[in-house]
Amino acid sequence: MSERGQRGRKVARNSRHRLTTFYMSIGGVLILAIGFVSVFAITSRPSGGSATPVTAPIGRTADGHYYKGSPDAPVKVTEYGDFQCPSCAVYDTGLARIIDRDYVNTGKVQFIYHEMPLTTIHSNAQTSAEAARCAGDQDPAKYWQMHDMLFINQNAWAGLSSPAGIFSSYAGQLNLNRSTFDSCLSSGANRAVIDTSAQTAVAAGVQSTPTFDVNGKQVNPSDLANTIDAALRGLGK
Repeated sequence: MSERGQRGRKVARNSRHRLTTFYMSIGGVLILAIGFVSVFAITSRPSGGSATPVTAPIGRTADGHYYKGSPDAPVKVTEYGDFQCPSCAVYDTGLARIIDRDYVNTGKVQFIYHEMPLTTIHSNAQTSAEAARCAGDQDPAKYWQMHDMLFINQNAWAGLSSPAGIFSSYAGQLNLNRSTFDSCLSSGANRAVIDTSAQTAVAAGVQSTPTFDVNGKQVNPSDLANTIDAALRGLGK
């Protein structure tokens, strides 16, 4: 595979009907699914399959995105991600555990997840983003639990023609009110929120998933920890 192929795929100009006008207006924007090199994926993955328990505060930002980590943390990290993006899953099941342990739980970083479903190449990206939001509607902590559940089990649902049933089963495993979850997902209650999230990500110039913004600087996953460390040093932390 070429280097360009490893770094991502060109997004078609025609989006699904809700975003057609928007994407045509920004014609030429490329959204790339960035892949990790295998060495990075291996060395960044902690032993064990369980997520690092988050002991820091959890909630939603003023603009409605879910966060973990103290709002007073000196470094703000925003991930622009797609739940069906394979590279995003590699990050979440690997380096994310280290970021949570060393930076989020220690009060150094407030970590924010900004949904950016690549609907033109990932058929279940939108529904999975809505599933996470439906979980968060019941409890902000459940958003992050569903977030991790989706990434850990990505291969189980990514190719389904209709993933709602398996997402409902995840809701049950997370002790959510399953009826409420199913109603939320089937009604599209969070559809407009996800659409707006995708639009603002593109408007901010984000061209890849996962992309990280560290105190206003966009970086790729392999640069994340070093960029956080540099930001902390710059602040005398």
